[in-house]
Amino acid sequence: QSHKMEAIGRLAAGIAHEINNPLAIINEKAGLMKDFLEMSGNLEQNKEKFDDLISSIFESVNRCRNITHRLLGFSRRIDGASEAINLNDTVREVLEFIEKEMLFRNIRLGLHLREDIPTIVSDKGQLQQVFLNIVNNAVDAIGKDGVIEIRTDIKDEHTVTVLIKDTGPGIPQEILRHIFEPFYTTKEKGKGTGLGLSISYGIMQKLGGTIFVRSEVNKGTAFTIEIPQKAVPV
Repeated sequence: QSHKMEAIGRLAAGIAHEINNPLAIINEKAGLMKDFLEMSGNLEQNKEKFDDLISSIFESVNRCRNITHRLLGFSRRIDGASEAINLNDTVREVLEFIEKEMLFRNIRLGLHLREDIPTIVSDKGQLQQVFLNIVNNAVDAIGKDGVIEIRTDIKDEHTVTVLIKDTGPGIPQEILRHIFEPFYTTKEKGKGTGLGLSISYGIMQKLGGTIFVRSEVNKGTAFTIEIPQKAVPV
């Protein structure tokens, strides 16, 4: 359960940050409206200003609504079910949960989504967990001031791929051979369970796909996720 709590904690922090911004705007604009009312009982004089403030409040409320709708859509898929999936949209949805942290750390994103990628049938929630685990690891590896490249592609008529590549410090070969083992982590105590990659690998095996990794010290790491166009029935 610890890996789930870690993932939920990251997700909750991102959502709290996303929602706090529009809420701060709502609070500010509502306060200004209250001040205008106290300063002047003549609403007609301030009608244009009030219209602007009200529009800003509506926009912020809509932002909050969109965030919660994204979260609900994400949570409904946790139990797992195969469905028709647009892989590019699935990648974009995952990035929405971590883009603010990447911006804060000055990590640039190189997004290369193949336009003619075919629709696949798989478990969207499970795939999102895999992508989120690997992107989170890439962010942690870089720390700050780097680049994460994500690319969708077609391997053959039965398989599509997602490449997640970072400009972090890379992984020595003696460590690389262990990274999919449960509880294996090089992170500081309390900062990782060593389960994220193990679980991601298990998910892809269950879906009929796999994960490959290559890494070079001082140059970075690249994960290639191979996904069958139709998931193996569980």
